[in-house]
Amino acid sequence: MSMQRRTFLGMSAAGTAGVGLSLLGAGQAPAAPRPLAATFAVGVRRYDWTRGSRRCTTYVYYPATGTPGGNPVTNAPVADGVFPVYNYTHGWGSSPQNSLFFIRPLAAAGFIVPAPHFSYSGAGEVYEGEPSKDVSQILTNTLDLNTSGPLAGHINTDIGVGVSGHSLGGMTTHGLLTAWPDSRIISANPQSCVDMGTPSGSVSAQVLFVHGDRDSTTSYSSARQAYSELPAPKAFLTFLGGSHTSFWGDDRFPNTVVDWALWTMNGDTAARDRLPADAAGSDTRWEHVGDGGDPGTGYHTLVAQHSGKAADVNEASTAAGAALIQWPSTGGTNQHFEFVEADDDHVRVKARHSGLVLQAAGNESGADITQQPESSTAGQQWRIVDHGGSISLINRASGLAMDVWEHSTADGARISQYAYSGNANQRFTRGPV
Repeated sequence: MSMQRRTFLGMSAAGTAGVGLSLLGAGQAPAAPRPLAATFAVGVRRYDWTRGSRRCTTYVYYPATGTPGGNPVTNAPVADGVFPVYNYTHGWGSSPQNSLFFIRPLAAAGFIVPAPHFSYSGAGEVYEGEPSKDVSQILTNTLDLNTSGPLAGHINTDIGVGVSGHSLGGMTTHGLLTAWPDSRIISANPQSCVDMGTPSGSVSAQVLFVHGDRDSTTSYSSARQAYSELPAPKAFLTFLGGSHTSFWGDDRFPNTVVDWALWTMNGDTAARDRLPADAAGSDTRWEHVGDGGDPGTGYHTLVAQHSGKAADVNEASTAAGAALIQWPSTGGTNQHFEFVEADDDHVRVKARHSGLVLQAAGNESGADITQQPESSTAGQQWRIVDHGGSISLINRASGLAMDVWEHSTADGARISQYAYSGNANQRFTRGPV
């Protein structure tokens, strides 16, 4: 692992002890989120496991009999059903009990949630991989509970497992995808983490990052690096102006992660379709590359949601400067576009008939979108906002969205850029050719 990845506060116990309480606000309970709809009551059982000389005390939360809602009940009978495993690892100075704002809705939605109680010696042991290795052992022990004891027959051991965690727990989680891989993982959710290394080819997981972009404890830019290195499918929920823990009291956080788990573990398409709404807000940014694979593969049409008409290079021109308009679908290659990866989670959009890429003519509102020879200019780079079934495209240079001007439904209406609203004239259905 290269040293430049180690952007956390420090690697040794001494390096973190002085700042440990500030990592999670230990001693302060997080603000309670608004109640979430629960399918199950929640039970919890304690297991005093070990890995060699390391203690791995784990509280296993699970769907229980009884009325949904309320606090976990110790040793409650397990609910009828077979449930997948989704681990949660807390951060410095915290505990499973101090993380119920997240663990409880995950278990209530139908997941077995092993949650270890770690007494970290500091960030150093996380960089050395010890908690990641502990979690792998805990996952094995949890799956083994399916063979005997009160959870026997209620654990889905066939589909793989999920992992999540916050801060040092988020780094532990990302470590399981990189330097200390666990090939059983098919879904992951690192929260407020830093980049722990190059993604391992032995892990095939759909990964959702959650981070505040004003986090002064774990670097947002390091988490963005980790995100950019992972293949699709992947997602990133940014809390704009958010700190290391500010989103704990925001129900968009557990709602989004629970629906991500339901989708990636159970194939729940209704949960997938809820994700953009789960994450929505003026102080959040939702990014999702998935449900169609990597944006660099194949050609697509872009059909404006408000008009049903396709993005079209005017008159099939191959000349630089030709304008983008909307037009009824013709099947012509001037309505086919390739999404080519650029830097920092942006793409270039290349017209099939000309080989030129879409570029905003300037940075002002109303500037036309034209086709131009490919270059390094930021005006040719677009960030995809996935709405679930449609996308918006945000220009990197201007921060404005691709927009059918004035909501026109007319043939030939120009496509330009305007302040992002997410309205239907800024949403395009991306269909494979």
